[in-house]
Amino acid sequence: MMTKMNVKVCYLLPLILLLGLVSCGTQPDLEQPPTALKLPTLSTESSEEQRRPVTPTAQAVDLSHFQVPQHLAGLKLDGEIRTQRGRTLHYRSEDKKEQLSLTLSGLPTGWDNMPSERAVASHYSEARQRRVNEALQDSANALTILSETLLDLEGQPSAQAQMRWVERGRPIQNQSLLVTLIDGFYIRINNASYQQSSRWLLQQGKRALAEFKAAQKAVDS
Repeated sequence: MMTKMNVKVCYLLPLILLLGLVSCGTQPDLEQPPTALKLPTLSTESSEEQRRPVTPTAQAVDLSHFQVPQHLAGLKLDGEIRTQRGRTLHYRSEDKKEQLSLTLSGLPTGWDNMPSERAVASHYSEARQRRVNEALQDSANALTILSETLLDLEGQPSAQAQMRWVERGRPIQNQSLLVTLIDGFYIRINNASYQQSSRWLLQQGKRALAEFKAAQKAVDS
């Protein structure tokens, strides 16, 4: 018998609904965010089929023109990972209890003409599935998605989520995820804390995004 994993996903807006709203051309109401709906029960069987990526691999792209701030949202740069398809900047607090990563990547092959709202929703879906797969690796893990929304953030289509993560031998960790698409490049911000709430982390992620964008404009000016 296949072991059931403890994956919790609570009160969130299904991606299918998000894509449906995009295809119908409905603009999100920033004053009154969409009502969260219960996601259909996730299958938590550990199988290779579930672990396949849900979107194509990003194209190899030149990301060298992006400037790297030494600080973002009060956190200090702690390292960078570069590949042909992306750059990930890691930031940490002095006490190492808060962490944030900012990942840059290009669009997958064939996505160039896709509506930007749908491209963001699809990229978010992949990131979300990776979190679920991580939870499936150990029966002691628990992932709770508290909220997720597709929205317009400073004129750019974006997706955001608040999460709670439980891992064997560790305290409960609050997390947030922010995905946006700017000038054909994805910017994905993940952050986590054992002290701050997921709502606070989401605001920190938005602050980090604003500071990162400001750093790029400072170089161009």
